Amino acid sequence: MDHNFYDYLYNGYTGEFQLMGALYRNGLDALRPPADMGVDVVTVNLKAQLEDPATPSETFMFQVKTAVTTIQEPEGGRRGYTDVSFMLRESELDMLSAARTRALVCYVYDDRGNMLTDAYESPFLYFWIDGEHLRRLRSAGAFVPASNGKLAITCQLREPSDEGGHWYASIVDQKGRTVEGGYLGSLDVDGNMKDSSDGADHYSIRGYLDYVRGIAGPKASDKTSAGASAEETVELPW
Repeated sequence: MDHNFYDYLYNGYTGEFQLMGALYRNGLDALRPPADMGVDVVTVNLKAQLEDPATPSETFMFQVKTAVTTIQEPEGGRRGYTDVSFMLRESELDMLSAARTRALVCYVYDDRGNMLTDAYESPFLYFWIDGEHLRRLRSAGAFVPASNGKLAITCQLREPSDEGGHWYASIVDQKGRTVEGGYLGSLDVDGNMKDSSDGADHYSIRGYLDYVRGIAGPKASDKTSAGASAEETVELPW
């Protein structure tokens, strides 16, 4: 058996269980369906329903993708960046794009040696994209046919301009340009969300739950291109 097969398999499990842990922290029961139907993790709000039987049921579905890459610090004062791609079958993308209660969650792990945190225990960065957002990104040309018959979406991880900030993500085309709606916002030194194209916090599972429940951020369908951040026009490398 190819060792790469086991690497992909276990890296995939890593991301799925990272997501499940985050969902449990937010009071949801997370399950891994036994059949491979394009959904890796499903939630139910069992805790809330046990506490109050009148609570309506709530179900979210997630496809989880992982990538392991080397985050290099550039020389000469340039800001760092790295590209990672994630593959989806067309049927998976169709399924995810059907509702906001379905989302793609992407985990990126840094495989550099001598890290303070082991790469397989904590992601360097992760982000989510809900179904409506995926549908808009698809229309904007973010998904490109790959040689394996799947569709590839490329994310560019970018180093912030301020030294104490957090790396952030943008969905880019084949020339490295951010596609319409592809800027996912950034985090300041205090971990506060700034300027995502849809007003949501794409770097936390709590951010997804708040957004899809309508607690925080406008509906994606109400966001116009005029309200997008100027970061969307940035072309790399710097």
